[in-house]
Amino acid sequence: MDKNCCEIQHLMRTNVGDQTLRDKGGLLLIGSCMERYPDIVKSLSERDGGLTVLHVCLEETHVNQAGFKIGSIIKYAGITGVTVLTIDGSPHCVQLHYVVEDIKRHFAPEISTKHYVLERGEVYEVSPEAVKRSRHLSKIEKMMK
Repeated sequence: MDKNCCEIQHLMRTNVGDQTLRDKGGLLLIGSCMERYPDIVKSLSERDGGLTVLHVCLEETHVNQAGFKIGSIIKYAGITGVTVLTIDGSPHCVQLHYVVEDIKRHFAPEISTKHYVLERGEVYEVSPEAVKRSRHLSKIEKMMK
């Protein structure tokens, strides 16, 4: 990662009670390929008082392992907000958005969530509702008619 960017840690190698996580209280989860865009990652990491940045590649790590780790971090480290940034269109990266919303729904309704995707060099914010709907192909099909 660029020297001028924020520190990025690997999700699966970070202790769930790491002091950095507890100090910041906010988390920026990125798909590992987002490391190619240090300026974008830095910009998002500086929001909301500063976010701890963790990367994971869901082509390498099963979504269930990542989800358990993220849920544990949220609870053990007292995380109050989670932001997700991935490449748009990736069938692997989209799972990161899904798992964060599942954790919020089932285990941590008190956290705030934000979702962003990168498409052709531009960052788009995506609502939690869009994340939820994208999981239901029948609903998307009805919306297209």
